[in-house]
This record gives sequence, C-alpha cells and structure tokens, in this order.
Amino acid sequence: MNTMTATMTTSATTVSVGSSSFFTNYPLMSALIAFALAQSTKLFTSWYKERRWDLKQLVGSGGMPSSHSSTVTALAVAVGLQEGFGGALFACALVLACV
Repeated sequence: MNTMTATMTTSATTVSVGSSSFFTNYPLMSALIAFALAQSTKLFTSWYKERRWDLKQLVGSGGMPSSHSSTVTALAVAVGLQEGFGGALFACALVLACV
C-alpha cells in the first residue's frame, strides 16, 4: 500500500514540474509583478519631479517606492495566503521581508 501511494505522489509531482508550473507559482508571480510595478512607478515619479524621462529608473536600485520591500512583502503575503500564515514557510518569508 505504501509503495502505491509513493508512486502516485511521484507521478503527481512529475506532472506539476512541466512548463506551466512557472506561471501557476502564485507567490513568485506576485513578487515579480510587485517588483515590476515598483520599478515602473519610479519612472513616472521621476518624470513628475524632473519633467524628463529617465529610463535608468527602470533598472536602478534605491529610491521610492522600494522595489525590494514591495517584492518581499508580496512574496510573504502570497505565501501566507497559499500555504497558511501558521506554517514554517510563511515564517521564513516573513523574516526575509523584515530584514
């Protein structure tokens, strides 16, 4: 009975490793979207303050909004929503976000 359970688990794991698993990884996707939004917001705030487009803002670090903070916060929230806020995985994501 245990061998049959292990085989079913292994085959389910193999199926989820396909190319579509990247796009269904909601914590990763939410972190990437938060990063992209924060970086693109920097471009518009720079234009508003200086009245010129500074494309370096799309890849530059520092400044507000903080892309690092928004990325790790989105990751921690998504992990908490998906895995539960009482688990060890959320604790790791929360500690990372607090650093």
